[in-house]
Amino acid sequence: MPSRRAFLALGSAIVTTPAWASLLPVDNRGYVYASAYSLNDKEHFFGLFDAQGSLLWKAQLPERAHAPVVHPSNAIVGIVARRPGFYLDFFDMASQQKISRLEPTKEHHFYGHALFTSDGKKLITQENHYPSGQGKTFIREWPSLKVLESYNSNGIGPHEAVFFNDEVLVIANGGQRTHPDNDRMVMNLETMQPNVTYMSLKDGGVINSFTHDDPNHHQLSIRHLDVNPDGLVALAFQYQGDIWEPVPLVALSHINNNKMEYLTIPEPIRIRFKQYCGSACFDASGKVLAISTPRGGLVAYWEVESKTFLGIKNCRDVCGLAPSDKAHEFILTSGTGHIIRHNPVNDDADLLQKHEEKHWDNHLVRIIT
Repeated sequence: MPSRRAFLALGSAIVTTPAWASLLPVDNRGYVYASAYSLNDKEHFFGLFDAQGSLLWKAQLPERAHAPVVHPSNAIVGIVARRPGFYLDFFDMASQQKISRLEPTKEHHFYGHALFTSDGKKLITQENHYPSGQGKTFIREWPSLKVLESYNSNGIGPHEAVFFNDEVLVIANGGQRTHPDNDRMVMNLETMQPNVTYMSLKDGGVINSFTHDDPNHHQLSIRHLDVNPDGLVALAFQYQGDIWEPVPLVALSHINNNKMEYLTIPEPIRIRFKQYCGSACFDASGKVLAISTPRGGLVAYWEVESKTFLGIKNCRDVCGLAPSDKAHEFILTSGTGHIIRHNPVNDDADLLQKHEEKHWDNHLVRIIT
C-alpha cells in the first residue's frame, strides 16, 4: 500500500509523463497550476499557468466551471462544471486536446468537484439526485467512465470530497437541497442537516459522521475540505442564516473524533467573511491552513498544531488556493486576475501576475511536473 503522503489530497497531484514538461520552458520546470477562468459572462476557459503566473495553455468551455481534477500518473486534466454541473471535460496534455466529456447519470448533476483514485483507475464524483434530493457518490472506471458503484453520500448536497487514505473518502455534505431549475434556491432551509462523513470506498459504509453540536447551527453548510499528512481535515463553512449571527466558519476534524473543533477567528475578521468561505488549503508541510473568502476579499491563516490565528492577506475577490513547493507558502488567485504568492508566517508576498482580462474561478490545483 502506498504511504499516506502518496494519496492525500493536498490540492496537488504527481504527474510523471513528459507531456507536462513539454509545456514549460527548460529553465522553469517543476510546477503547473490549473484553474477555470472567464473573460466575461459568455466566454469561459480552463487554463494552466506556471510558477511565475504565465499562462501556458487554455481551452474554451461551454459554461463556467468550478474545480480541476488531475490524473495521478498520466498528463490528463479535467474540469468540472459549476453547480449544477452537467459536464466534466478531460484534456490530454500530450496532444493538448479534449479527449472526453462525462455527463452525469440521468436526473443527477455534478457539484463542481471530482477526484481520481491514487492508482488512476477510478474517478469519483459527488452528485445530486435532484428528484429525491439524495446526495450520491459515483465511482467510475477510467478511462471508460463506466459506473462501477453508486453510494448514498450519507446526506444532502455533497460538495467537495478528499481522500483520508486509499480506502476512505471524506465528504462534505453541505445539507442544502436544490434543484437545477432554480439552483440557488435552498428548498430545505429550515431542516438542513450538514455533516462530515468518512465513507468506506469498499462498500459505501459510513465509518464516522458528525454535524454541528449546536442545533442552532443547522444552516451552517459544510462545503470545502482539505487534509494534511497527519489525517487532519480542514472544514470551511457557508452560513445560510442571518449575516449578523456570530457563527463559526472554520473547523478541524479527524476520523477518530466525534465532533468538529472550531478555529477562532478575531471578530473583526470573522465579520469580513460575510458568512462565506471559498476554499480550504493546507500548505506543503501541512502545518499552516489557509481559508479564502471572495466576499470578504481576504485569505485567513492558522498554525494548525497550536490552532493559532496567524493573520490575513487582503485581495479583492480572492478564492483559489494551492500550496507552493515551499513550507508555509501559498498561491492565490482572484476574480480580478491577480496571481499572488504569499507566506503568512513571515508575511512575504509577491504579485506574480495580474491578468486584468481574466476572472479566475473558485478553485486552484497545483500539478507537480
